[in-house]
Amino acid sequence: MSNWLSQTRKRISRKSLIWLTRLIQLFANFVPYRVGVLAGGMVGFLAFYLLPRERNRALAHLTQVFEDKDRLWIRKTARRSFIHLGKSLLEIMLMSPWRASSVVDIKGLDNLDKAFERGRGVVYVTGHIGNWELAAYAVAAKKYPISVIAAPLEPKQVNDMIVRLREKLGVRTILRSRPGATRELIRVFKENRALAILIDQDTDVEGAFVDFLGRSAWTPTAAASMAIKFDAPVLFGCIKRNKNDRHTFTIEGPLDLILTGNRDQDIIDNTAMLTKKIEACILKTPEQWVWMHRRWRRQP
Repeated sequence: MSNWLSQTRKRISRKSLIWLTRLIQLFANFVPYRVGVLAGGMVGFLAFYLLPRERNRALAHLTQVFEDKDRLWIRKTARRSFIHLGKSLLEIMLMSPWRASSVVDIKGLDNLDKAFERGRGVVYVTGHIGNWELAAYAVAAKKYPISVIAAPLEPKQVNDMIVRLREKLGVRTILRSRPGATRELIRVFKENRALAILIDQDTDVEGAFVDFLGRSAWTPTAAASMAIKFDAPVLFGCIKRNKNDRHTFTIEGPLDLILTGNRDQDIIDNTAMLTKKIEACILKTPEQWVWMHRRWRRQP
């Protein structure tokens, strides 16, 4: 009986997500950009109150990291995080190549040029900070070839919608663990494309425990591993939402990697180095990170 109830809840949740996504898509087709972004903020505001499990997780994580902050600051920051994510969702739905260029100010585009000049592909590292999808769209809008590696989402209809949207905006998606994914990754470096990798979530991939905001966290090592394997330059990027809902995207690099000859340790040390850069971005704008994610679910 309990198994039946669990499966029923999953089916209802899956169908609800599909219909919600379709509804947001339909809404995005008929509203001006700024109205849509404001509406997304309202969706995020409501989600803060309607999703108690995610809200409580965000509050707990903020309390853990910012021990010196009072409860009012913690709650306000968590709520602003939900609002930011709601806005980001609608921004993605409403995005087009020309709009990506108009709402994102890119700093360090010359660093991207330097990396591409090496002709070996580019590993671009970031985290789930700011509107990270929009950063990829802004680069693609400038006619730079870029792919992203991502885990397939459930339900399939939602995953397909996001993949189609990225493709429309000039970004290829490589779905992890899908047939042909390895060949696609190799092709990225052969074709001198940029590969965007987000390394700030605890996912079931090759990784290592490194310090993240004061506590050990399982962290994907793919970025460091591929950079070393393909001798590809590494860039770090961080996008920040400004008060007027414009965005500033800063690109650093090519970075100097730690290369001692001990490949396994070099991968861990470079993963830790890149994680510190993500930390610095989060500490500058904590309301723009995904505090509801179970970042520390596994421990050494």
